[in-house]
Amino acid sequence: MRVALVVMPLAAVNRPSLAAGLLQAAVKHRGIECHTKYFNVLLWKMLGAESYSFFCHEAPMTALAGEWAFSQAFYGRRGSAREAYAREVLDQPVWGLAPEKRTHVWALEELAPLFLRVAFESCDWGQYDLVGFTSTFEQTMPSLCLAKMIRERYPHVKLAAGGANFEADMGRQYMEHFEFLDYVATSEADTSFPQLCENLRDGRDEIPAGFLYRRGGAVHQSPRSRGSGSPELDALPTPDYEDYFRVMHTSAPQLAQGMWLPVEASRGCWWGARSHCTFCGLNGETMAFRRKSTRRVQEETEEIARRYGPIPLQFADNILGMDYFKDLLPYWAEQPARTEKFFEIKSNLKRRQVKQLRAAGITHVQAGVESVTDGILRVMRKGVTGAQNVALLRWCQEAGVESLWNVLYGFPQEDLDDYERTLSLLRKMVHLRPPDAVSPIRLDRFSPNHARWREHGFTRIAPMPAYRHIFPFPQETLEALAYYFDYEHPQFGQVLERGAALNAFCREWKERHQRRESGELAVRPHWQGGFVLIDSRFTVSPRSERLSAEALALLLACDAPASREQALRAVAGDSRSVDPTPVLERLIEQGVIASIGSLLVTLAILPEQLRAEELESTQKSPHGGEMSQQTKYLLTVDATGAVVKLERLGEAGDLTEVPLSTLGGFQHAATAVQAQPQPMVVNIYLGGQVQGGAALSVQPMQGGEAQVSFGPGSNARLTGPGGPGGIPSTLTGPGGPGGIPSTLGGSAGPAGTTNPGAGLAGPKGPGVGLQ
Repeated sequence: MRVALVVMPLAAVNRPSLAAGLLQAAVKHRGIECHTKYFNVLLWKMLGAESYSFFCHEAPMTALAGEWAFSQAFYGRRGSAREAYAREVLDQPVWGLAPEKRTHVWALEELAPLFLRVAFESCDWGQYDLVGFTSTFEQTMPSLCLAKMIRERYPHVKLAAGGANFEADMGRQYMEHFEFLDYVATSEADTSFPQLCENLRDGRDEIPAGFLYRRGGAVHQSPRSRGSGSPELDALPTPDYEDYFRVMHTSAPQLAQGMWLPVEASRGCWWGARSHCTFCGLNGETMAFRRKSTRRVQEETEEIARRYGPIPLQFADNILGMDYFKDLLPYWAEQPARTEKFFEIKSNLKRRQVKQLRAAGITHVQAGVESVTDGILRVMRKGVTGAQNVALLRWCQEAGVESLWNVLYGFPQEDLDDYERTLSLLRKMVHLRPPDAVSPIRLDRFSPNHARWREHGFTRIAPMPAYRHIFPFPQETLEALAYYFDYEHPQFGQVLERGAALNAFCREWKERHQRRESGELAVRPHWQGGFVLIDSRFTVSPRSERLSAEALALLLACDAPASREQALRAVAGDSRSVDPTPVLERLIEQGVIASIGSLLVTLAILPEQLRAEELESTQKSPHGGEMSQQTKYLLTVDATGAVVKLERLGEAGDLTEVPLSTLGGFQHAATAVQAQPQPMVVNIYLGGQVQGGAALSVQPMQGGEAQVSFGPGSNARLTGPGGPGGIPSTLTGPGGPGGIPSTLGGSAGPAGTTNPGAGLAGPKGPGVGLQ
């Protein structure tokens, strides 16, 4: 018994197929020879990387351009087919494709017959007893084309198909209209497909549950038995990707760059099982959430690393299981080598959980954010607020987690005023990563919007026009076969008009972000002590300001979404004499804190050392040890006085960048010196232009403070190890109580110049003036 599994275009080429990898491993486990054919890589080479990438990442799914191109090869090209498809599908203003992008479609249409011939002739299909095709997204017509060619030349070879495109009732339509298919799996086939292979090998007629099959010219459904549903995930094998790596190494080594390996820890959606998001058509009939044990995920990921090396892992889970925060993520965080990972998450995570993601090596997430407006989120049934979504996106950016997110609109029950609210908020968020997609919702099969479309406010739904240009079937067949549906509702015209403004703004945001010109909104430690707000967002006039204690307390109070009352109460709880209300109003007006519905949330990126839990022990280094008396640091400060980089000087004169949170271990000038000694020498290099120019002066003040200020001049510097000329210069603490510098040694250079010989020094004592 020999089995071939086929991965056809237009599957992504920078990763193997998880479905094929699982099936190949399971079939081989039963002692049956099994190979996987990655013909998607063949078309990628023939068509070219740019065009192939267009179909995977840019072409609108609803146009089904790849399926249409291969349908011309299947049914034969008709004289007006291209013109009709362009007019009725690609010219459609919402779901179509811009004229300048259509050359990719026509190129694929021309190439498809040659590609199919090469794929067919590259293999002796007659050596196989069963050939199986897996189809998700736009793989169906390419698979049907090759399956038909195999049947015509090798009629004894059995043909099977499965995957998301054949799920539930959709699978029956394909089985009934493409008579060369012998078996179609309409649900998960992890155990049923290997069992089918074993039955065929052993000559048994029994067809496992979950399959449609052909007998006596009729299509039959194999009955489901008790316990024949979803597989036990812990019992599934580690996916076999050997054939993908063989193809990659011999034919496309460049695919190793940027490769991610698909794995899974769970299936279904625990949130969808509780409250199905109205637009979501994922999971079909398998919404129930099931997850692998922590031990199984640990073993499988480690086995994959042993086989294929430390390649980033793309978890195919629809949603990260919350139980994994208790055991799996801490386990990953403890490993000396943490492989990069991708997960889809729910956007109600706390900041500590986002930090856990990063510590565990989860560097990329699909954030589950589809809107930042409460009203639209309620229509979606997402179970979160806009403030929670904004907080998550900011926390991800602070933690160094790349967050993918979208802005969806076009629901019949939307408040049209939410569009202006959304645009106003997005204009304040441009320092964050922009959304990946901004578009009207799709109406997908299996979603509540499809199942109960009238109840949800739609007045008409129908299969997307592309289907009738691909399949010459009656309308009722297309309605049972289609996954994407066109729709109408009373507000749709206004939705498109208002959504156009969102699209236009987010396009500009993306372009500026790619050029690193979108600006920042960030709180940074000031080298003189305290913190400074930097606001260079392209939607506002650039500015910076030293932040008051009340402003800092409010930013922390709104770090996680909070009501106005909660924020003011938190600041008042610090026993401050100043009324924080005017400060809060100013922060909201400046877009530093956002008011979303009934909640406030900080928009500015906050440094780690500002947060209360990081200030509980200012005597400790970020690694938990006492700060060494011998340690020297080099600070790089921008024109506003904000510390932008902190480096530790090694014994050999080498510099190692360290987190700015290290600054939490000591106080700066212009703040009260701690009663306990701070045994540290800090060497400062002031880089860049100082506003108005600067001549540096240091003056002792009463109360144990040291005031550092800039006077007239330009670009004064205190050079330290790593600064110009490498000349060490120190501000060291003092010989008297409270840390007041006793001497200021060295001569100052003329105003407006740098004197590398000038030094500021004082004998070490029990405290440090500038620490």
